Amino acid sequence: MATSPADINTREIAISAVLELRVAMNKVLEQIASGERSLTLVMQPSDELPLNELYVVKVLESFSHIGKIRARQVLDALQISHKHKIGILNQDQRTLISEALK
Repeated sequence: MATSPADINTREIAISAVLELRVAMNKVLEQIASGERSLTLVMQPSDELPLNELYVVKVLESFSHIGKIRARQVLDALQISHKHKIGILNQDQRTLISEALK
């Protein structure tokens, strides 16, 4: 079964959009790692799609003062899944994470 040119174009557009989002998400993680974004700022509700699509564990691990082990320990203690995305967290969860990592 042959693929029509319209299907190929639609697929290329979708792949391009996903790649753009991935680049934007990596930029957010770099900003966190460099200290441009604070934990307080990241834990505030936002309409920023690249930030909201990141896993909470990945965001917390990016902070140099937190690291991989502490990020996972805190999430486990708070019973928050590592695979929750930042955008899904409710205000109570955001507050608990912020307080635990002060």
